[in-house]
Amino acid sequence: MKNEQENVGLKKQLGTVQILLYGVGTMLGAGIYVLVGKVAGYAGSLAPLSFLIAGVLAGLTAYSYSLLAPRFPKSGGEIVYVNNAFNSKRLATLVGWGVIFTGFISAAAILKGFVGYLDVFIEIPDPLVIIISMTLLCIVAIWGIGESLNVIGLITLIEVGGLIFVIFIADIDLDQFKSKFSQMFISAPGYDVLAVFQGAFLAFYAFVGFEDLANVAEEAKNPKKSMPVAIMASLFIALFLYIAIAIVAVLSLPLDVLSSTNAPLADILANKGQQYAQIISLISLVAVLNGVLAQVIMGSRVLYGLAGQNSAPKLFHQVHKRFQTPLLATIVISIGIVVLAILVPIVQLANTTSYVIISVFVLVNLSQAKLAFMDYGKIKCWRNRKFILPMLASLLCIVFLTYKVIAVV
Repeated sequence: MKNEQENVGLKKQLGTVQILLYGVGTMLGAGIYVLVGKVAGYAGSLAPLSFLIAGVLAGLTAYSYSLLAPRFPKSGGEIVYVNNAFNSKRLATLVGWGVIFTGFISAAAILKGFVGYLDVFIEIPDPLVIIISMTLLCIVAIWGIGESLNVIGLITLIEVGGLIFVIFIADIDLDQFKSKFSQMFISAPGYDVLAVFQGAFLAFYAFVGFEDLANVAEEAKNPKKSMPVAIMASLFIALFLYIAIAIVAVLSLPLDVLSSTNAPLADILANKGQQYAQIISLISLVAVLNGVLAQVIMGSRVLYGLAGQNSAPKLFHQVHKRFQTPLLATIVISIGIVVLAILVPIVQLANTTSYVIISVFVLVNLSQAKLAFMDYGKIKCWRNRKFILPMLASLLCIVFLTYKVIAVV
């Protein structure tokens, strides 16, 4: 019976659209429905610029993922990339656990946002909300990857519709946008470069999600075709929506209100009518949970991949015979998320995620650069974007990370 269970593999059933919506849904749930106000707390009216800077950095790294994911279509993608590039199981294992850690933290931060939006309708003790919602999401994740991504895809469409709804109802005056454009993208009174980069560092967390797509590559029908399109397109869609909503937010609310709210989109629309605030709060509830489900799927696949390389207990590599999902890995990831969500504040969670995931991105970018060096040779690689852009991305990640550490100290 044991051998029979071990021979059951992950099911290949995902198409490009499913994977694309998975990426968009992962990013939108945390980034804009929860953190736009927190970014404004650092960068003030320059919050849109912070999102743009974070998006450029994430985009360069996404390019590396778009090359590596179809080349190595395996669960626990980062583990495979680093191991193939540097032939170091220890380093690959460290990266794998780092990715799992960020999944824990990211999902826990998103659950905090869920509690904030639920308070608009009804006040229930936070730990009870977190435990019940996480249990339901765990069941969906175990049910099946196709079913899970269909749920995520549907909710993602609702999320995008909700953001368009906010932009439409907020009804920002074009003249106001033009007059304050420089204060949102160039300079603003009272804020300096340090504040903008601190905001960008936190905003970078909003883009955590595109890399999750690499961890479902093993379950894609045609990873060579689907992965590059889904990774890059999902990031550009999220970037456009983030900047648009950040602009609406800083033009609609006083900065002190925006930076202190736990439900920024609801507060934006409350000025237009309480019924609008309730609509977006309801959408936000669903959207936020979407991000948690995506992180559960990602974390369980990385843990599954680690176990497959004997870098985690082998029992986590077992796949449920009927559902063809990593049952125990999914349960363990869900429990870890609950513990963190109950015990740790949201900004601390998001900042910690950024520290770890940027470190992982450095290694992933260097992995792509080294593989390109091996593919094209010492001379030709310097004229090839598959080497140059990942090297630039890794350098920017290091600078960004160093800058943040110095700023904190």
